[in-house]
Amino acid sequence: MGVPSHRPDFHPFDLVPISVTETPTVQAGGRSEAALSRELSDFLLEFSIGVHRHAMYPPGHPSLLPVAENIIARLAEIFSTRRVLAIGVARDQLVIEGVATDQRHPVLRDLARRLHGHQLGAVSFSKGVDVPEVKSLLEVLAKDPERQGRPLGLLPSDQLPFWEHVQLFPLGYDQLETKEGVGTGQEPARASHLWIGLARAALAGAEAAAEAALGDPSVVARSIREHRREAAYDQVIVGYLLQLAEELKAGATEEAEVVRRRLSALIRELDGDTLARLVSMGGSLAQRRKFILDANQSLAVDAVVKILQAAAQASEQTISSSLVRLLGKLSAHAEAGARRVRDQADTALRDHVEELLKDWELRDPNPDQYTLILDAMARAAPLLQGPAAGQPAEELPGAKRLLQMSFEVDVWGPTVAKAVSDLMEAGDVAYLLELVQQAPPGSLAAARVREHLTRPANLRRFLAGPDVDETSLRGIVEPMGTEAIPVLLDALVDSESRSVRRKVFDLLAQMGAPLGPALMARLQDPRWYALRNFLALAQRIPQLPEGFSALPFLDHPDPRVRREAFPLAVAQRGVRDRVLAVGLADPDERMARMALLEVQEHLPETLVPVLVNRILLAPRPSELKVLGVKALATSRSPLVLEVLLQLCSTGRSWLGKPKLAAPSPEVVEGLALLRDRWREHPRVRPLLAEARRSRDPQLVRVAGSGEGP
Repeated sequence: MGVPSHRPDFHPFDLVPISVTETPTVQAGGRSEAALSRELSDFLLEFSIGVHRHAMYPPGHPSLLPVAENIIARLAEIFSTRRVLAIGVARDQLVIEGVATDQRHPVLRDLARRLHGHQLGAVSFSKGVDVPEVKSLLEVLAKDPERQGRPLGLLPSDQLPFWEHVQLFPLGYDQLETKEGVGTGQEPARASHLWIGLARAALAGAEAAAEAALGDPSVVARSIREHRREAAYDQVIVGYLLQLAEELKAGATEEAEVVRRRLSALIRELDGDTLARLVSMGGSLAQRRKFILDANQSLAVDAVVKILQAAAQASEQTISSSLVRLLGKLSAHAEAGARRVRDQADTALRDHVEELLKDWELRDPNPDQYTLILDAMARAAPLLQGPAAGQPAEELPGAKRLLQMSFEVDVWGPTVAKAVSDLMEAGDVAYLLELVQQAPPGSLAAARVREHLTRPANLRRFLAGPDVDETSLRGIVEPMGTEAIPVLLDALVDSESRSVRRKVFDLLAQMGAPLGPALMARLQDPRWYALRNFLALAQRIPQLPEGFSALPFLDHPDPRVRREAFPLAVAQRGVRDRVLAVGLADPDERMARMALLEVQEHLPETLVPVLVNRILLAPRPSELKVLGVKALATSRSPLVLEVLLQLCSTGRSWLGKPKLAAPSPEVVEGLALLRDRWREHPRVRPLLAEARRSRDPQLVRVAGSGEGP
């Protein structure tokens, strides 16, 4: 197959990462779980990648250059409609815009655990944040608190990092009172850290934010009720509530009991609308269930009932008034009845809450058979209308009508399989995935359609078109797992569509370590564009397979392959100087620039001759020569002085005075280095004097004012 004429324009680093949002899941009654917007999803993914890269690579590594700029670009989209963005932190997930991220997502779970390890309850960004602030934040978060010092959240307030447009919210503070007015004199438990963090966040900026107010739930609740409803504020409060509920369910100490009473009192003091708003910020329906279950095991029963009602309001779920009255009666007995009645009522209420949450719906009062008939009638309704409002059933495509009937009666056969194939050929994969998603548990038809969609041959056929729907592609690939990798790698190099290749690359880049062996087997491909894409993918793998080496690709005739091999090769142990020498000598300007950026902080002595001969004395652009001179500033080699004198002068005049080289960026940079390190040297003083007599203002400024270029 020939190389498509447009393929050289494709570069994987220019691609947009796959969104971490999942397709909203349709629940009973037509409701859908909340999902992050694409802008927020892309930002979280870029933020996760940025922290991960700063943890992996040393400062100055070329892989770190674009990450802060990528994050700023994502924030610019977000700040077009708001001024503040807050991220709540739980143990394994993040809470943003009322949505909790998927605990199974490896990248975001890693970020949540890293922030949680730093004892942070939230991070907020405000409009105006710039690249230096983001870069500094990434460097701070990338440090492992267990190996590189105390967690950020445990630092004294005057030592906590501060930026104008970024704020860190710690979980707790030192010298915390954990008993009612009595200090323990010991390091407080995590539940106490969480409570004091919640109280301080709630009282931030309030007049009542004195230390004594931190232990008064009514003061904290009043501050939450009266706050002016900023999403950033609510997000931080929700992050603490989620973590407190989870922490207290396992806490059995006296200190945890104090925090449990305070949190229960706080819930009682909040009005229904405020509590419903906070619960709705806590994420999807599944996340709210978990929050209620955690609260059910940790808080007072009346607080549990109040949270349950708020969650029902936030999720638009109906709880009958009879059930609410029953739970309220059990709560009253659990709080004020005789001891035996209290214990029985408490147990009964918590058991009822758990039973209710199993399906999050009331038991159907209708007979089972009648309920099945009603359900079947509800599922059959789409046959009476077309894809557009008012379209008669006769106008529905035959394959869709047949497939709907198959799902309604839950049967499968060759005719139905043919209908599925026809819909795939027509590009209606999204429709098939929607049917599978909405099918009841245990549906035979849904299982057969899913199996049909996830066959490698059908995935290959789906990728053969001019474009693919990204959500549909993800819906097919995720159930396939590693089985999809060979097909995706084929499409990455064989597809004629840039759009298809972009989406395939993004999806492959998220597969992590399982992608490694498949890439190793493909590195013998003779096509330059295939090798370039495979090496770019290898940079996204956290740990490369045993035996992998990028060194052979530094000799590839195509510079685009060498550019992708360089970051991998320079990270290999024991060959860094050799790789840098190859990069400096490479005729490709981008390769040379990558190598020069690597030696800005430290130039090994063995590389000084290579840099001089291949950069400074070679016909290279001024930009590269300036980087070369800056790299020489870190070297103590005696060769440096001779090279700079040769660079900045062209011999002597007939009177014996040194002649300055024509002004250029590298000459200016070289004179500045001579001035800073050899100002009093007998060969340098005349050259600087000649520069001060020059008509060029740059040379005069560098030689005479003592300022940098």
